[in-house]
Amino acid sequence: MKNGWMRQAVKTEFRGGEDAPYLPNEKDPIVIIFHGGGETNLCNLHHRKLAEEMASHLWAREGWVTAIEPVAAVTDAISMGHSYEKDPRIGAMGLSLFSREIFASSIVQQAEINRVDAVIIITGCDKTVAGGMLAASWLKELPVVLIHGGTIRTGCSLAGKSIQIETATEAAGMLAAGKIDKDAYEDIVLNALPSPGGCGVMATSNTLAVLASTLGMSVFSSASTPAMDPNHKDVFGPKIEEARAAADALIRMWNEDQTIGDIVDERSFSNAATMLHAIGGSTNAVIHLPAIAEGFGVPFGLDDIQAKSDTPVLLNLLPAGKFVMVDLYEKAGGLPPLARYMIDQGFLDTEAKTITGKTIGADLADVQLPDFQNPDTDVIRSIESPLKPKSSLVIVKGDFSTNDTASIATRGCVFKMNANQRVLEGPARVFDIENDAVKEVLSGGINDGDIIVLRYQGVSVGCPELLRLTAALTGMGSDSRIAVVTDGRLSGVSRGTLVVHVEPEAWKGGSIALIQEGDTVCLDGNTEELFARVDAEEMARRKGAWKRPELTLPRGPMRIASQIVRPLEEGALWWPRD
Repeated sequence: MKNGWMRQAVKTEFRGGEDAPYLPNEKDPIVIIFHGGGETNLCNLHHRKLAEEMASHLWAREGWVTAIEPVAAVTDAISMGHSYEKDPRIGAMGLSLFSREIFASSIVQQAEINRVDAVIIITGCDKTVAGGMLAASWLKELPVVLIHGGTIRTGCSLAGKSIQIETATEAAGMLAAGKIDKDAYEDIVLNALPSPGGCGVMATSNTLAVLASTLGMSVFSSASTPAMDPNHKDVFGPKIEEARAAADALIRMWNEDQTIGDIVDERSFSNAATMLHAIGGSTNAVIHLPAIAEGFGVPFGLDDIQAKSDTPVLLNLLPAGKFVMVDLYEKAGGLPPLARYMIDQGFLDTEAKTITGKTIGADLADVQLPDFQNPDTDVIRSIESPLKPKSSLVIVKGDFSTNDTASIATRGCVFKMNANQRVLEGPARVFDIENDAVKEVLSGGINDGDIIVLRYQGVSVGCPELLRLTAALTGMGSDSRIAVVTDGRLSGVSRGTLVVHVEPEAWKGGSIALIQEGDTVCLDGNTEELFARVDAEEMARRKGAWKRPELTLPRGPMRIASQIVRPLEEGALWWPRD
């Protein structure tokens, strides 16, 4: 591991040439700190400051010279905001999922080209967390440490009301339903995001940050610590301390000859699956965890996630609950008390390793347990009063077709169930383009009990997040009475009765492509079934008549990925299964 690569380059670039007075020791590692770069990315705007703090700490403690490398990062909120001028699949939103691979590949590329010995990755917006975790799995033979850049603080409307990203995404639906006027709408949009940091609700960024900590690959507390000081101008002091802790963890791993691959194993992923359910996490984690596990060489898939689905939801955070991540930090002490409580209740394997050199059980042994007072106001809930008695995420797989019904997702799908509606049966309202579905919702053309079937959104055609549709339904107050079934993805911000990741996808001729307007569709979260009341003979007739629609993807990542990407159930990786 200790190769001493590129000493001449380091001397020349960082210390002023051959005659510089302070040169790194020949045995010191070449270290790069990677972060999601770009001044257009609010989630990651403060990452350079954190990187500089870590570089300074490594120099002060060990005399290590460290490079800081920005990596291009997509922000989904920006992509969503302007992708609807045309079909989202061929616009900005079509680049969202694929940016995970680009982010991870860029890190690995720079690590390989520069013969790097050790790596720190700062994560922020959701695909940078997934991409950073994926890159770590590909660099598993090196010391690698992750740190989450932190959650955003809540915004404040002119009327003094707390608002956040979820408020902003649902504002269009509230406006269409007459719940707010144009001035209130603009107030929400302008003031929901006051400073840098990842989305404050339990969307994909926070979900994956928690899972990275649970896997033992990230500074544990960093998943819940806010990015910025309450003044919205300075990086939060405890976040800077976490940056130094990340540097210390890397030093330890280097000195003890330990790699990230020595830490992450089957126990780690078992814990992550349990934690995903306990926090009410994003459906996108169901895509990313199997991809990351494959990188580490750990067998792990949908069945392993489903096996933990009896876990109660213990975190009272939006979109399922009431609070945001900064509340978890300020009112309940952050992620450590939740994890310590889960250990005490037997939910987590205490022997899983972490970047500290200790087990997760030892790391959390001195953490104070949550103080349960009132379920309505507790951010962390007890198992006696959980937010939900079992997970909202339901994995459905298998062909249960009969002569009178047709299974829609024989290779798998994910239910994200509304607490008030676990079973819904109704007429299909079929759309092939999200814009058309959104227009129909906002114009009042979708009725209570309808099942919106949005197809041709799968991984072969970019798999955009469909937040605009679900946010419109929630903003109008219809998310518990109207379901969405799609072969695409949803943002973790989404609420409602939702079925996503339907496989086989419509683009490959899956059953979802054969659903017609008015067909009766049934989704049942209790029996874990998804089917249409269409008989076998009729489905066979439709299959014979089906033709794939014409869609030309633009040159670049979307067109490349569409040729090689694997199904969502296999992690949407960019290469064939071995």
